[in-house]
Amino acid sequence: MGLLSTILFWPVTGPVAGIKWTLGKVQRVVEDELVDDTPVKESLMELQMRLELGDIDDETYVAEEAALMRQLRDIREWRERLGMGTAGGPVRMARQSDEQDSESGGDEDT
Repeated sequence: MGLLSTILFWPVTGPVAGIKWTLGKVQRVVEDELVDDTPVKESLMELQMRLELGDIDDETYVAEEAALMRQLRDIREWRERLGMGTAGGPVRMARQSDEQDSESGGDEDT
């Protein structure tokens, strides 16, 4: 486009460019908050401290930890979808059968 057409179409292209710029900024902020795992990690640390202080029992700890681990897994999935790097390996959660095996000693074969 030349200078004349830019000046003539400015009443239309100016607001459109402004809206695109604003929406791009909003999208960037939303993506940053969507993939920020810091609050979840802080919640995990707080949960661990509550367990060590005796504020919660083991059952509550396991249930809340499972929910937080699900959130971490979701955040990592979003990071992968958005093409961002993921630190660490996959987030794994113990299944109910794994927990029961560890409680009983895990010796099913003997």
